[in-house]
Amino acid sequence: MKKNKTMRAAGGLLIATMLTSSIVSGTYAKYVTTDSATDTARVAKFGVTVTASGSLFDKTYLAGTANTPGGDTAETADNTVLTVESSTTDKLVAPGTKNTEGITFVVAGQPEVDVQLTVDIGEDLKEVFLMNKEGLPDMTTGNATDTFDNAAPYYPVKFTLTQTNKNGKNTLESGVTLAEAAAALNALDMRYDANTNLAEEVGTLNLTWEWDFDANGAGTYDKQDTLLGDLAAGTTLAPAVTLTEGTDYNLTENIKIDITVTQID
Repeated sequence: MKKNKTMRAAGGLLIATMLTSSIVSGTYAKYVTTDSATDTARVAKFGVTVTASGSLFDKTYLAGTANTPGGDTAETADNTVLTVESSTTDKLVAPGTKNTEGITFVVAGQPEVDVQLTVDIGEDLKEVFLMNKEGLPDMTTGNATDTFDNAAPYYPVKFTLTQTNKNGKNTLESGVTLAEAAAALNALDMRYDANTNLAEEVGTLNLTWEWDFDANGAGTYDKQDTLLGDLAAGTTLAPAVTLTEGTDYNLTENIKIDITVTQID
């Protein structure tokens, strides 16, 4: 009996010890280390716009001091509305005509990336000219023997390029040839840092033109202008002279302008 009591007491003590050990062991510290990371991102803003509007030339030009493009204006019976009207679908330029509105480019946006603004002038740039040459036929007199000397290259259509931005309206070029205006446009190629407000820095670019009647005094270029007009009409020149189109003279204006804004590294 005594032995059984001893065994029971030992068994009870073992169970109590195990329960106590289980409870106590949960209270002691142990080595633990941890770390975590979270991150979010959104797409960087671009939102750049390049908007082109307007046109340089037209098939008709209105009467009056403006002589600006006539759009869809119809001629009247007494010829009081238009001073210039194309007989075909071709657009025209002529002495006394001009376009004070022209072509306009508006560059805007505030991209969150570095960008490059690039101006590309097409390879087909052409403009009206009469090269310097002696003994050109004077078509203003009706005398087959009359000639004149064109002392310097003559570019009758003069262009003006302006830029309007945060600094106001700035005339970049005025009264220049189309090639010179194109060069000024090309010079606007520039890199802009992220978060640059392009409407403030670049803003609006405007190209206009004028073929003045008498830019340097009455009748100064009548001989050149008349010869160009007769060449356009296919008039037989008197006195006879050989003139090569594209070399000695040109009768067309043509320009293509692409303005591009591109993200760069």
